[in-house]
Amino acid sequence: MKQIKRRRNNIIHDNNYNKRKKIDVTANETDCLIKDDITTLENLSNELIYEIFEFLNYHHAFQAFYDLNQRFQDFFLNSNLPIKINISSMSKSKLQQYLTHIIKPYAYRIEFFRLSNPFIDLSLLLLPIMKTLTQLTTLILNNIESNYIEQIVNHLSSLPVLSSLIIISINTIKNPCNIYYKIFHLPILKYCQILIELLQCPKSLHVATNEFSTIEHLIINHEISIDQLPILLSYVPQLRRLSIGNLKEPKLNRNERGSVTLNYLTNVSLKLHNVNFDDFESLVTNYFRQIQVLTIAIQYIGLYGNSTQYLNAHRWEQLIATHMLNLSVFDFQLSYRGIDSNDERQAFETLINKFNSKFWIEHQWFFDHHYHQITWSNAAVFYSRNPHRRKDYVLYDELVETIWSSRFDINEDPIHHICIHSKNMIKKSIDNFPNATKLTFCETFEVPRDSITIDFNRLLKLKKLTKLTIECHHFSFEQVIELLQFAPNVHALKLDSIILYRTDSVSIQQKELSKLVSNMNTITKVTISKEITLEKIQLLTTVFPRMEYLTINLYKQDLQPIAQYLLSKSNSNTRYLSSLCISKQRNDLITTLKTLIKSKKLLHDYTLKVINRKLYLWW
Repeated sequence: MKQIKRRRNNIIHDNNYNKRKKIDVTANETDCLIKDDITTLENLSNELIYEIFEFLNYHHAFQAFYDLNQRFQDFFLNSNLPIKINISSMSKSKLQQYLTHIIKPYAYRIEFFRLSNPFIDLSLLLLPIMKTLTQLTTLILNNIESNYIEQIVNHLSSLPVLSSLIIISINTIKNPCNIYYKIFHLPILKYCQILIELLQCPKSLHVATNEFSTIEHLIINHEISIDQLPILLSYVPQLRRLSIGNLKEPKLNRNERGSVTLNYLTNVSLKLHNVNFDDFESLVTNYFRQIQVLTIAIQYIGLYGNSTQYLNAHRWEQLIATHMLNLSVFDFQLSYRGIDSNDERQAFETLINKFNSKFWIEHQWFFDHHYHQITWSNAAVFYSRNPHRRKDYVLYDELVETIWSSRFDINEDPIHHICIHSKNMIKKSIDNFPNATKLTFCETFEVPRDSITIDFNRLLKLKKLTKLTIECHHFSFEQVIELLQFAPNVHALKLDSIILYRTDSVSIQQKELSKLVSNMNTITKVTISKEITLEKIQLLTTVFPRMEYLTINLYKQDLQPIAQYLLSKSNSNTRYLSSLCISKQRNDLITTLKTLIKSKKLLHDYTLKVINRKLYLWW
């Protein structure tokens, strides 16, 4: 119990890290902390127990405490405290218990409901209780099948206090316009984030005339054409923040524009694909006159025609000075692929050198550019030096210092995701990323032969990392272990492959560092991109025995031995595993797996399905 109290005190007093983020302690971790000291738990006051619960995911607290005795059951069943539901990779049996004892009987106390599990049938879990969710303010549906979306949206009007909605689909849908229309008519919705993969170009909504939405923050991350956007904007006159993750060239050959004026819109973030500057300029003059923050990212192949208009410094000056008088933050990034010749580089640099006039200096907007190699060609990137709200940052090898680049250091605003292309840039960036929680080693990263942890620990605080992604091909598994000894709070790990080089898996498992990492790590979600063998699966589960969700790729002949190992009831290293995804489904894998499970009696209650050519197993 002392460990729980110490953990709680650390959470409360670590103000620099946790003042905006609550620690999510897993059920496995909680189990380890409390099982040995039930007597001490009994002596705790109700107030202290409630404080402990506040720092645990609700279903993890439920799993760890509910079955201890009647007193702890009463804490869950007889309390009037609001309930926050977060369902991701829990097993079928645990979900059923949670559904029976908490979700159904106490739906009226639920204020936050997050579901991120493609296996769950929403028509059985969520739809039956929609009318009783009278206190629900936030609904997050992540990685759900698209066939459930319209059913759910049809019932959203029964949620009287719903103010925040996130819907992210895992597969395609034909037409989202009817969904938009119903969402826009929710009475008090303030925040809406949508990512619905489209099967085809949707028919357009009609411009709003007399019925408008209360939405103030709108995020659309799926593809939308620039001629559709004004129609959507006509529904949201109260909009304050807008983010579009994939704004494309016109598709509908129409120029229908709403008459709404967005007087409150101050923050706009856009990722543009093949949108010419004329169309973008029209969007600005009609809708973005009040904005204070503009974040814009553009990608082009080749430096020619319309692609150069976004590097026309004079045109940007005219647009900002005439139509964006309140703009204070200009976060700009323009990427070109195929900048291979010296002439192309010279043309590129001639254009970007114009962004050094009096106008840009007076606004204190400064820029950098760099070149880097990508598959089959070179790329050039021109970007803002002082983006006050950028959450991701990329470290490249060849960073070209310009006349203005030294005027501004990297800003102090929290950058949460670091993408590293080269080790050479690490020492130049020491202490610039104290708040990063995600680290990605990009595909072009050259893995050093010596230890890499010293420099990385100075670059960012590895203890704060919660997600680690290694995309490069030569990062050995021993180096992964070396890095993880300093990153005990990583819960999501993604690797390109498991590289052993000349060391066999048994030798790695027997090393003291591997045992240390195995005991201390809290990794619950693992993804391996390249094909994996049984030997490497055994190594993986030994080092990460708390895995709940595993995504792999494999050869057909390895399916049976790997599945039998992972699903074996006697395998203690997979006792928490409840979800398996095979990322490249072959035609007969599902039949083979189903036959194996039945013949070997590996599972009793399970769900097996194929979504977007991926094979999912949940038990």
